[in-house]
Amino acid sequence: MTIRPVLEATDLKVAYGGNVALDLSHIAVRERELVGVVGANGAGKSTLVNALLGWSRGAPKVSGKVMLDGRDMSALPPHERVRSGLLLIPEGKLVFTQMSVEENLATSVDVPHDVQGRRHYSVDDVYALFPRLYERRHHLGSQLSGGERQMLGIARALRLGPRALLLDEPSIGLAPRLVSTVLETVRSLVDSGLTVLLVEQNVRAAIEVVDRLVLLERGRIIAEGPASEMRDNPRIAEAYLGAHVA
Repeated sequence: MTIRPVLEATDLKVAYGGNVALDLSHIAVRERELVGVVGANGAGKSTLVNALLGWSRGAPKVSGKVMLDGRDMSALPPHERVRSGLLLIPEGKLVFTQMSVEENLATSVDVPHDVQGRRHYSVDDVYALFPRLYERRHHLGSQLSGGERQMLGIARALRLGPRALLLDEPSIGLAPRLVSTVLETVRSLVDSGLTVLLVEQNVRAAIEVVDRLVLLERGRIIAEGPASEMRDNPRIAEAYLGAHVA
């Protein structure tokens, strides 16, 4: 039996003038799946997640279809997609720097328990996931470390009850130990029922936690498959994992 993806995009294209920044025929994320999209700077990774949410800089021409649980999101503005359960944590954002951790979490509205496919995360739930946030609950967002801000960004998104979560470069600026902590937490969220599309430049870290890996170059999918198989892909191994390919 074919399982319908939670999040799916077909013929997704983003162009700035005559320059095509993204051109994908198909990408999908299934229930309780963690899909990693990797590639070098300028590969189109952030363009992809922004296009899925319906948000972009510079008024590009965007075409294609974005589906969430079989519902066409393509004509909806970003805030309506968020309301439907499609959430993006942008690189280094989604934290109010002049509010405390407690206040940041309070600004995220609880989702009713009976919303199909979307889990309710209380403040206590996110403190259990991120004990460090509980310890820092009275500190301002501006007083947090990069890792703590990333945790708070994820926690705020969880409070909104995502059906599918888009993560843009969560490891940027983090120490290696914190990269592992953040990505392992994302993995645990997926194992408990969340659906996640992870955009990540740190391929070595991403491949340890994702179910499937998608390699993006110049706005196009060059290779994709289960993480266990993608380790042996020559393009991945040589360019991103530092392995020598004969």
